[in-house]
Amino acid sequence: MVGIAAIGVNQYLVRTQDALIQTNMPAITLASKIGASAEVMSSLASAFAQADTREDLEQVAAVLGRTVMSIEDGTRTLEEMGPPATGAAPYLQAREIVGRMTTNALENLTLEESIRAEVHNLTRDGARLDALIEAETDLARLRITAGIADLYLSPDADPRSALDALADRHFFAFERLTELARLIDAVRLQFQQVPTIASLQEVEIARSELSKRLSLALRRVAFLPSPLAAKEATSLLNHQQRALDAGGLINLQRDRIALQASITQDRVLLQGVIAALSERARHARDVVRAEGLAQIAAAKQKSTFLLFALLVVVASAVVIGAVLWLYARRQLVARLGNISRRIVAVARGEYGTPILISGHDEIGRMEKALNILRRRARDATRLRDSLEDAVIARTGDVVREMHTSDTARAEAESANRSKTEFLARMSHEIRTPLNGIIGMLDLLEVDEPDPDRKRRTLTALNSAHELLDITNDILNFASAENRSNRSNPVHFRLRELVGQMGFHLQSLATPKGLEAIIDLSEPAPLALLGDVVKIRQIVGNLISNAVKYTERGTVTLTVDHAIDGQTGHHVVSFTVADTGIGMTSEAIPHAFDAYMRADSAKRAGIEGIGLGLAISRTLTDALNGALSVESKAGVGSRFTLTVPLKRGDPKLAAESEARAPNANRGSEVLVIDDHAVNLMVARGYLERLGCLVSEAATGASGLKVNAERRFDLVLIDLDLPDMRGEEVAKQMAKNKDAPLLVALTAHSIEDTPENRAKLEVARILSKPISPRALAEVLDASTSVERDPDHNVVLKSLREDISDLGPQTTELIVREFLDDLPHAVESIQLASAEAQRKAAHKLKGAAANFRLERLCAVLARIEAAEDGVDEGLLDQLLELAQDATIILEKAVLSAMSQAAVGSTK
Repeated sequence: MVGIAAIGVNQYLVRTQDALIQTNMPAITLASKIGASAEVMSSLASAFAQADTREDLEQVAAVLGRTVMSIEDGTRTLEEMGPPATGAAPYLQAREIVGRMTTNALENLTLEESIRAEVHNLTRDGARLDALIEAETDLARLRITAGIADLYLSPDADPRSALDALADRHFFAFERLTELARLIDAVRLQFQQVPTIASLQEVEIARSELSKRLSLALRRVAFLPSPLAAKEATSLLNHQQRALDAGGLINLQRDRIALQASITQDRVLLQGVIAALSERARHARDVVRAEGLAQIAAAKQKSTFLLFALLVVVASAVVIGAVLWLYARRQLVARLGNISRRIVAVARGEYGTPILISGHDEIGRMEKALNILRRRARDATRLRDSLEDAVIARTGDVVREMHTSDTARAEAESANRSKTEFLARMSHEIRTPLNGIIGMLDLLEVDEPDPDRKRRTLTALNSAHELLDITNDILNFASAENRSNRSNPVHFRLRELVGQMGFHLQSLATPKGLEAIIDLSEPAPLALLGDVVKIRQIVGNLISNAVKYTERGTVTLTVDHAIDGQTGHHVVSFTVADTGIGMTSEAIPHAFDAYMRADSAKRAGIEGIGLGLAISRTLTDALNGALSVESKAGVGSRFTLTVPLKRGDPKLAAESEARAPNANRGSEVLVIDDHAVNLMVARGYLERLGCLVSEAATGASGLKVNAERRFDLVLIDLDLPDMRGEEVAKQMAKNKDAPLLVALTAHSIEDTPENRAKLEVARILSKPISPRALAEVLDASTSVERDPDHNVVLKSLREDISDLGPQTTELIVREFLDDLPHAVESIQLASAEAQRKAAHKLKGAAANFRLERLCAVLARIEAAEDGVDEGLLDQLLELAQDATIILEKAVLSAMSQAAVGSTK
């Protein structure tokens, strides 16, 4: 109740104050605005009188009009706020005065312009009269001089009559002309002073003086020696005489003075009107203020009464509150205090006896609820004690299980580390003897003169290479380090691959008395582009399994070919069918699982652990191909590998990856390796390439030999008995004339810019050593002088390495080389318009490496409107192949030099 009463009083006071503010504040503000506008009027009137252009006058008149309107409207508004004022207010009179002043001022400006123009014309005529009279005065002076000269020329004649005539005519005329010149100057000066005359009396005086002077000047014109001059002077003086007539200069100035007097009178009248309006505004403001004061006094009286009433209400509320407090103290607070004390006791675990119910109201229900809470809390305490015992017992079990789990995890981690170390060791130990086998077979194949033995040696060499590839894939599969099995596409001849697979099938099938059948589709292309190593491994696994699970009958290898209608790529399928034991329908879904074998194979005692098909499925996924199986127990099996491939280039298809051409390079090479077989293989390859070879079995001896002699190339094994190979490379790279450093390793270390920078070498070669890789490394230092295009590309790559760094540059080059075959193929297969666009795109990429011959052919293709002929496309393919070789050699040389330079 007190709050409601207080809110009502406050609302009344607020509304009263708002009403007073809304009534008085606008009146005070409006009166102040009117006073300020009245003060501005004097400065606006002065600016109005001083305006000398129509634009300024119109602008000042507009401001003056708005100010007058503001004063009139403000005064009217103020008078409307209070009681009606006595007397009529001159509201419209001020606006009429401003309009009249504006009209007169504009007319005054017009008169000023006319007066200036008239004065200008009269001044021009006066200047013409001055010039004319000056010329005539000179003529009169000349006549006097001629008369005097005649006196001297006639000494016998009587001079008196001649002198009289000279004095009466010529001297008298000369004096009149002098007087005329003074009159003309005075008239011209007085005309120029007419615009400065400020009173009508002065105007009439100037008119009288000018009239007299012009009349006298007209009489003196007769004394001009020249009649033409006298006529012209008379005309000019008549023109100046018209300035004294109606519409002339004198009348214009008289009208202007009258207008200025009218403007001045209106300005004074306007100020009086504004003063009257300001006085009325002040009076209206005072009236509004007086009314506001009266309202304030009335509101104050009412607010006093309301405050007194509010005090009465507050006192009543205090009395009522005291009575209610005493009641609550006795009937409520004591009972609630008892409940709160019992709640605290229950919270402490002191349950005691149940609380007595003191009533049937809300507090009584609280007492009942508290009794229920006390009982449940007591039960919960008992349950908690039993749960604590159970948790303690279970915690002991969990701790024991955690110790057991930690032990198992430690054993698993130890086993995983052992597996990793085992696989790394296996990788090194397997590749090391394979290096000797492949190297010796390669050297033996080259040196063997007998064709039959040479063929057998080549077959063994190919098998050794296949064994190396399979070993690498098996180690990768087992270690799970490279499940992605990245594809490594190369150009290969399909018939040679089928021949190798057929020879492999015959070599396995003949000892078991099986019939081997090889069927190759006739329209198959000559060369294809794809990962032939993985294809050979998959088909080899399928052939091995087919022969292994077949005791009698035939094993057939069928190679078919088709074109994908959507992509245009070649699709080759390799089907291996046998008449062996086959598989049941339950075993077929698990045929490609690792370590899974059919029950019939186990019962038949066929050896194997079931890993071949699992590896084949993984390799197939890497090829984006498909591997399917059809089988029936007791009838046989049929495995089909389907692989999408691109058209290859027969020129780029290598007959043997390990074969390298002999050359006489004459390079000094140091080989540092602790394995005798590796040293023999490296020496055989390098000597066959025409190099002079030195050997070292330890890192220390290698550093010593390198310090005694200068070598072009140093091959460093990373696993040396006395020190790490990378440490040897770091020490050699510190020399000023450091050789080209190449790391040899039997571990799975990729030849990437990151690994090269880490080892501080130019290249990383994996064992078994490839003679082609050795030839490329040696060519990197010798091909610069032989190939001009190589020089240009090498210079471009050096600049890119300087700007971007070796890693980024090599990534860019590799990206271009990977995309180059696809770009050339798209140009060959595309339409005319698409050919031009593709050629333009490839030309921009090739220009970055300054492949000028390739860019020239691409420019011709881009300029062809109706397509290009086959000859130009063949030339494009040939130049693309040449560009690949040049860029590969240049990047090898540039990266090698960058690696050596970075370690100095």
